[in-house]
Amino acid sequence: MDSHLILKIIHMTFGSLALIAFLIRAVMLFWDPQNQPGKVTRIVLVAMQHLSFTVLIITGIVLLYQNQFVVQPWFYGKIILFVVILSATIKAFGKRDMSLSQRKAGVFVAGIAFAGLLTLVIWKPDFSANQTQQQGIQQPNTSQQNQLSSMAVRPSATTQPAQ
Repeated sequence: MDSHLILKIIHMTFGSLALIAFLIRAVMLFWDPQNQPGKVTRIVLVAMQHLSFTVLIITGIVLLYQNQFVVQPWFYGKIILFVVILSATIKAFGKRDMSLSQRKAGVFVAGIAFAGLLTLVIWKPDFSANQTQQQGIQQPNTSQQNQLSSMAVRPSATTQPAQ
């Protein structure tokens, strides 16, 4: 196997681990918010999330380097959603004193961002200008535009202005 494929497999594996750790912590928060997991369980879940996010960032940068930093337009949405996931996860599971409703809102935002990121990764939408042509909407080509401009009414040089 080539290194690019191995890195993609590692990237996807740790992305899955990050999602699993997030889902486990979210279920624990919603299931019984007063009875949170013990210290060892919390440490394991936090370590799993931190390791997953770190490996995702490192493998993502290496994959970008291998592609000479040439990316598709949907990639920028993926980066924004990843930052939203990090931010909302910190909000939801941070050590600071926050109300339960704020924590649940963080989990909700992170869950929506995970869903959006997975949708982008699976569908890989094409946001380029060629998309309109692919959907059957014809753009007038240059010969059609030239025909239209030649049909336009132009004042003749031979006509004299009315006095």
